[in-house]
Amino acid sequence: MTCNRVAEMVQLFGPVLYHKNPIRQVNPRKLPAPPPGVFGDPNNPQVQQQYQMMMQQLQQSQMVDNTRAQLLEFYLNYTPTELDLQTESRQVIDEAIIKGAGVFWTELYYPKGTNMRLVGSFYDTVDNLFVDPDMESMKDAKWIARRRVRPVWEVEQQYNLKPGTLRGNVESYNAQAASQTEEDADYQRKRGLSNDLLIYYEIFSKMGLGARLSGSPTNKAQGKILDSFGDFCYLVVANDVPYPLNLPSSLLNAPGQDQTILNTLEWPTPFWADDEWPYTALSFHWIPRQVWPMSHLKPALGEMKFLNWAYSFVASKIRTTCRDFIAVKKSASEEIKSAIGGGYDLTILELEHQHKSIREVVEFLQHPPFNADIWKVIEAVEDNFEKRVGLTELVYGMSAHQLRSASEANMKSNQIQVRPDDMANKVENAMTLIARKEAMAARWNLQPQDVAPIMGPLGAQMWTQFVMSANLYEVVHQLDYRIEAGSTRKPNKDRDANNLQQAMQTLFQPLYGHAQQTGDFGPVNKLIGDWAKSIDMDPSGYMMQPPPPPQPPPPGALPPHTSPSPAPPQQQVPQGELEHITFHRDQAGRVVGATRQKVKQQQ
Repeated sequence: MTCNRVAEMVQLFGPVLYHKNPIRQVNPRKLPAPPPGVFGDPNNPQVQQQYQMMMQQLQQSQMVDNTRAQLLEFYLNYTPTELDLQTESRQVIDEAIIKGAGVFWTELYYPKGTNMRLVGSFYDTVDNLFVDPDMESMKDAKWIARRRVRPVWEVEQQYNLKPGTLRGNVESYNAQAASQTEEDADYQRKRGLSNDLLIYYEIFSKMGLGARLSGSPTNKAQGKILDSFGDFCYLVVANDVPYPLNLPSSLLNAPGQDQTILNTLEWPTPFWADDEWPYTALSFHWIPRQVWPMSHLKPALGEMKFLNWAYSFVASKIRTTCRDFIAVKKSASEEIKSAIGGGYDLTILELEHQHKSIREVVEFLQHPPFNADIWKVIEAVEDNFEKRVGLTELVYGMSAHQLRSASEANMKSNQIQVRPDDMANKVENAMTLIARKEAMAARWNLQPQDVAPIMGPLGAQMWTQFVMSANLYEVVHQLDYRIEAGSTRKPNKDRDANNLQQAMQTLFQPLYGHAQQTGDFGPVNKLIGDWAKSIDMDPSGYMMQPPPPPQPPPPGALPPHTSPSPAPPQQQVPQGELEHITFHRDQAGRVVGATRQKVKQQQ
């Protein structure tokens, strides 16, 4: 028997750490604005002119960065759904939990049937990753390699080799199935003619083409030639192939191909410009001074081995102790023996007169009762295992004791979230780095025809003007890449519903009053929409519409908030008398005349 706690661990942590694709945000970095008096007397016209020119240049640069950030953010939020980043991420997370590390590779993707290219990040098992073993951290590594297994014909097409140039070194399952019906299959297999897959290695170097390696067979002259290609080189090698696949002999010996050779030996995307590699490693437990991280299961591996042994021991013990033995006197008749061993129900047994009772003839023997201490030991080891990996009873939604208060429940809930929150933060950090690398790869590799189906003709034109014209430094260091906090995690529906219920009680009346006064119903509708979504309701029926605009005044009427024409000034009248003035107006409301009449104060 085996105690499959690893499966439980993956199935409980995986959905919590990555529930949906993240929302990627690209923001331009805010440049510092100098105060007016930094260049001299702010009242000096020349200083004022210089300051205004500087501010105009700053605003223009900020506008360019804003446009570039919007274009990259739009593209980076399109590819995760199109390239199924969720499936790739779950595979990486599962392998990181089990083996200690999972790997994303950021590279180009070619959709079938189209001429466009996409940039995405894809899963590949960490077993195919080889890292410089002489360094204590990934930042100090000088080279990495990636093991690839692909059909021979596909490799030949990718590196522009003639068909039949390469020979496979692995036999696919299809080739194995086909060879079973052939008479000379073993002979063909020994000759290597049945191999249709090729194992090769992509090497990304930060130390040149290898002349600097200790024990390199190159001489000084050859070393100078190899060093002329620079520090950052890309090679593709395979067993029994005497030349790099991306640098065949035909290209190396052809005259006037120096620039082509240089382009071939470059990294597909120069991630070295950001001191990064083409892959992004996800790990939850890094070990100081070691490149390889620790598996989440490793601290509990001893307990896991014991539990597997203990359950197997208990199963064997139960199988042994559950046997039944029957003791029968030899003097018992054969009819009694056969009836006890396999008789039917309600079988009548006849005893001889010399036997006083059936107990003198037959007796069932039982093993001693099972020692219950083994279950206490297993329970204690399981408790230690759960503490090692975080699979406590609360994670399963169970509790051995009734929680006495809401504060106790909140305290335990917060404590069990410490480890998942830390692991989720590391997932979000990896997603942020992936977005940054995808932006670099998109800037370096994508052309307007690649983004036109996504952004349209105007977006492709803006891509050429604002993204392709920028250097890698502007894309990497002048833009800030972020993942919206918690956007990858599974939402807590109960918590969100409670929070929004309180927000409705606190904010609805002020926002509604603001909407009635200003006609801006956006904030109150946003609150209603969030509240309805938190309880899985359609918010469209609850949205408030702004009041209709006022009707235009009839012809000749005064416009709103317009006072009538001013009345003529009143003349001074003697004390004790009042002057009553009656104004006469036309249909438009204009004063066309007045009648004056003096009256006594008593009247």
